Amino acid sequence: MQHIKFNYGTKSIFQDLNIEIQINSLTTIIGESGAGKSTFIDLVCGLAEPKSGDIFIDGISLKEINVWEWRKLIGYVSQDTVLLHDTILNNILVGAPDLTKADAEKALYQAGALEFVNNLPEGMHTIVGERGGLISGGQRQRVAIARALAHQPKLLLLDEPTSALDIESEQTICRTLQTLSKTLTIIAVSHQPALADASDKVITLSDSDIRLAV
Repeated sequence: MQHIKFNYGTKSIFQDLNIEIQINSLTTIIGESGAGKSTFIDLVCGLAEPKSGDIFIDGISLKEINVWEWRKLIGYVSQDTVLLHDTILNNILVGAPDLTKADAEKALYQAGALEFVNNLPEGMHTIVGERGGLISGGQRQRVAIARALAHQPKLLLLDEPTSALDIESEQTICRTLQTLSKTLTIIAVSHQPALADASDKVITLSDSDIRLAV
């Protein structure tokens, strides 16, 4: 991002944002509510356009890239992990008729979830219950990450991926993301110090400035 200026009406979010994120790295965005964390993600996805400045993907301006093709390369995990009252397999393959059971198995492995899934009574065919209530919070989050990974994205975006987890589950997710970042570019929005500590770079957004910690 170079010299990004963005505002909502009269509210200024970014005045002169300059940030570079390396490929195959884990970057955590932190900051108070209203500092621009969600806006940052929207800009990356092309869901919002800066008033001025430019965003480059591998040196190519996002203005020159087909935004729909760009979004196909992005996996997204929301803060509120919503699983269907269905099997783990169907939760991963939902809305993706071109994906197979093998794709789901690979994604579960990448998300560090294959072992716990294989230990379930019916494996990938285990019903997770309403909103995934029959499995733990950490397990739900890893299934959600697997769902995003099944499409083989180049960029993984996560919104508060560890906010509702216990310490052990949080550490597991952090280790998973560190492993994934060796072959995948990851940007996470988080208030949790554990994820920041596990990251290659931490970007702190505030009303007055932007601080980078490497």
